Amino acid sequence: MRLVLRPFLIGLLALAAALPAPRAATAAPVLGVDKTIGKVSGWSIGVSRSTDGCLAAATYEDQTTVWMGFNGERDEAFLAFTNPKWRSIEPDRIYQLMMLTGRGRWKGQFTGLERGADRGLMASGLKKSFVLDIARAGGIEVLFERKSIARLSLSGSSDAISAMIDCQKAIVEAKAEAAPPRNKPNPDAGVTPKRESGSSGTGFFVSEAGHVLTNNHVISGCTEINIAKFGLPSLRARLVATDVQNDLAVLSTAFEHPVVPALSLKPRVGESVYAYGFPLPNLLAASGNFTVGNITAAAGLGDDTRMLQISTPVQPGNSGGPLIDQYGAVVGVIASKLNAMTVAKVNNDIPQNVNFAIKSMIALNFLDSNGIVTASGARNPTPLDPATVAEQAKAYTVHVTCR
Repeated sequence: MRLVLRPFLIGLLALAAALPAPRAATAAPVLGVDKTIGKVSGWSIGVSRSTDGCLAAATYEDQTTVWMGFNGERDEAFLAFTNPKWRSIEPDRIYQLMMLTGRGRWKGQFTGLERGADRGLMASGLKKSFVLDIARAGGIEVLFERKSIARLSLSGSSDAISAMIDCQKAIVEAKAEAAPPRNKPNPDAGVTPKRESGSSGTGFFVSEAGHVLTNNHVISGCTEINIAKFGLPSLRARLVATDVQNDLAVLSTAFEHPVVPALSLKPRVGESVYAYGFPLPNLLAASGNFTVGNITAAAGLGDDTRMLQISTPVQPGNSGGPLIDQYGAVVGVIASKLNAMTVAKVNNDIPQNVNFAIKSMIALNFLDSNGIVTASGARNPTPLDPATVAEQAKAYTVHVTCR
């Protein structure tokens, strides 16, 4: 990893001398990894007790460490830079900086900190979306008094963010499992317990009558299901049929003249595939998220021939969405991702982009057996560029929410 650090150090020394007298600072998290999970693209991923969350850290050749992390279950994050050479930085002093990414600019306060022999700057209480923007941009430029003092190339930060999200999800799930159950159901009542809070996933149209295909686990236990197409009001959906074993469900909606994609029954290992969906709706764009990868195996875990293994990045909320080939045809239904934290505990390394989709043939058999007349669109005869695939997918992919 390369990082332009000499201008950054000079700028920090000048900054420390030029700023006015320090004032009281908001308490910042203590930087430190209490439990290391693994490494991803040069970044160490771990858990911090002080933040009750996950963080990522990368140290560069000149001893500068870049820190990114989440603050527990709060919708907050932090960003910090430390280096043992930065002796002029005063702990608890406030520094007004501006940061530029390819997606915009941000102006805010950094607090001087001391961490053992290191000194540094830290911004806490940030929105998670800000840190995600930095990761996607792959780098940031830091300005003080409108002068650029650093250009930071954060190589591998996108993979680190993905691993942090997996880590944070594992923490939340572990807390939920450890918490005493509320309104524990009577095991003899024969009633499936209802969800106490909302959840969401993705689906896509499969018939001109407005049927939507998604995962069974997306709608299981829901008392109310709603379908939203970007730019249109959400509509109530009715559950038509489920296949628990294959994790599929089909819903009936009142959307008129829906766009229905072509289905392809012959996916090939190695071919480019795309996912469109609504992952992490509280963090990522409400209009949908498009990611690119490849089919890496013709079977899932344990040689499960119903599944495809893919490298296309997916997150919680992608479940039930379409997996699309370069001809614009749906080759599968996004279903799951490998539990990276569980694997890391065994191998001390975080697997990257090991995800799974249900083959379109399995989905088509499910629809046929339930009397759903599919109206598959025409498969494009020549490959499409990714932007065109994304535009088409946006027209037939929907956000599924339930309570």
